[in-house]
Amino acid sequence: MSFGEKIRKLRHDTGLTQERLAELLSISPQAVSRWENDVAMPDVSLLPPLANLFQVTTDYLLGMDTYQKDLRKAEFDAAFHEYWMHDDKEANYQIACRAVAEYPGNMEYVEWLASAEYYVAIPTQDNAEYTRLLESSVKHYNLVLENCSDRKLYNKALHGIVLALHMLGRKEEALEYAGKQEDEEKRNELLLWCLRGEEKIKLGQEIAESHLNRFLFYLGFAEKSIGVYAAVENILHILFPDGNYQYYHNTLQYNAQNRAMLLCREEKYDEAVDVLKEARHHAEEMVKYGKQTNFAFTSPFFNRIAKEKPASDSAATDLDDFIRGLNNRCYDPLREREDFRALLIV
Repeated sequence: MSFGEKIRKLRHDTGLTQERLAELLSISPQAVSRWENDVAMPDVSLLPPLANLFQVTTDYLLGMDTYQKDLRKAEFDAAFHEYWMHDDKEANYQIACRAVAEYPGNMEYVEWLASAEYYVAIPTQDNAEYTRLLESSVKHYNLVLENCSDRKLYNKALHGIVLALHMLGRKEEALEYAGKQEDEEKRNELLLWCLRGEEKIKLGQEIAESHLNRFLFYLGFAEKSIGVYAAVENILHILFPDGNYQYYHNTLQYNAQNRAMLLCREEKYDEAVDVLKEARHHAEEMVKYGKQTNFAFTSPFFNRIAKEKPASDSAATDLDDFIRGLNNRCYDPLREREDFRALLIV
């Protein structure tokens, strides 16, 4: 129902003529007629008196009554929470535009619009529309960063503005925003979008190696089986084909010791001893590693990684730990074997 239709109905329901309504409001009957025919709108100062006269709210007169407002908001909320599921980027963009137009202070909607602008821009490639959309995306992401208090939304906007600035070729600005990310892991991911050449390759290798370290730990921690231990060994052999494992000798040492214990429980004693020999080799390599002040990987996957080695706070070496581990009762059936005794020699 339009504004004019509402005024006409309210006037009829209260038994007023156009002339009487005009008189009450100190305006001309022609003005009332123009309202009811949707030719003109009243001055904003007349809205409260009209609302009071008809015992309705100004929101109702303007079509923003609570029910309709809540219904409209629910429609936008549904579209917002599902927009990432749909392939029609243009339709998503149009809905986001309407949502922001009707709820300009809603930072979730502003972030939604910024994201929609980014994804509509990408297929257009290098033309005026591409630049316009990305510039608008940056502006809207900035609006979110300056006005939202929700950390999750802030981080989404931070990620989005870095990507948009990257696509615009504004590397220095992208780097500045990436540096605002407090979480180191997320900050590094953002930096990958900003860096180029050797800097990018080096950071990419460092991130990958960090994830590898954590992945291998959780893989071995989650399930203790011959299959898992073999997988850990195979992964490291593939990623370090030159055998320069550095501190991954420690991973291989304990991986082999765990394999040996499982083999002993299966009474595969010859295999267990062979695997313990591997474990001792890796323990000895870790002793060499411990004497270094710096280290560098030479694997083609990690050959940009060279660091200062942190000092150990323990006098015990990996070889000491290995020999101590041989006291485990699972190795009792091996104690009389010469090849097992040789493993105990310091």
